[in-house]
Amino acid sequence: MKIQLISLLAAFVAGGIVMILHEFPKAYIYNRLNPNQDPKRKRNIYKLHHYIDPIGMILCITNQAGFSKPYMYRIKDKKTNFILGITGMLSLLTLFLVSMAILRFGIGVNSELNYSETISIYELILQFLLVYIALISISMFIVNLFPISTFDMGLCIAGKSPAKYFVIIQNDYFIKMILILAILFQFITRFGALIMTSFL
Repeated sequence: MKIQLISLLAAFVAGGIVMILHEFPKAYIYNRLNPNQDPKRKRNIYKLHHYIDPIGMILCITNQAGFSKPYMYRIKDKKTNFILGITGMLSLLTLFLVSMAILRFGIGVNSELNYSETISIYELILQFLLVYIALISISMFIVNLFPISTFDMGLCIAGKSPAKYFVIIQNDYFIKMILILAILFQFITRFGALIMTSFL
């Protein structure tokens, strides 16, 4: 029971960390590129809880693959769209690589993730947290490769071809349904776990 509780709590905390560290860099860069915004709107980027999507959090806890709530961008130029899309992808990749490096070279990972006399409860919590951060960040990276209008790939497409962006907006509902099915059937989680295994 203790292990299940630690696992659940670690997945919840890891999901929040990944969502915030995915969306905050994009919001910060957006505000740097658009300095003439309303000051109140600019301050909102520091309200970190706004980046946590409730449905995305449930999926992070149950399937280790979810999505965050994006800052509401008002973008007029293609270059900004593309920069924000790339920033989102790089933030997720960086988070994945850092957590994997700590697991492999820092504390080492206990492949069983079981509590025993050789590992303290604090080390176990840290391992669970890092494993979930790595898995959720790489899974969220895969999720953001789906061409959905508000996701990173959607921003990249908007930055390169507004005409193609209009096409993905028209098919947004269909693409979202495919994504939800891919998450629920754990295709994304399994692929993310496979990538993780190759790093360990």
